[in-house]
Amino acid sequence: MVVIKRGIIREGEYKGWRVEVDFDESDTGGYYIYIIKSPTEGYDLWCKDMPLVNGELEEFDVKWE
Repeated sequence: MVVIKRGIIREGEYKGWRVEVDFDESDTGGYYIYIIKSPTEGYDLWCKDMPLVNGELEEFDVKWE
């Protein structure tokens, strides 16, 4: 997988959590969004294309690197 975006959530319930968007070219051809609090706490979402990724990320106020 290739990381295409990284950032930190600035506001809301997940404030301080990291966000990472990865392109899964070899397996699914889609994108994974990882919302990470710690190495043992977080979740992920899978999206088939970037418009869906952008839609999922609209609910978060992210400061991108």
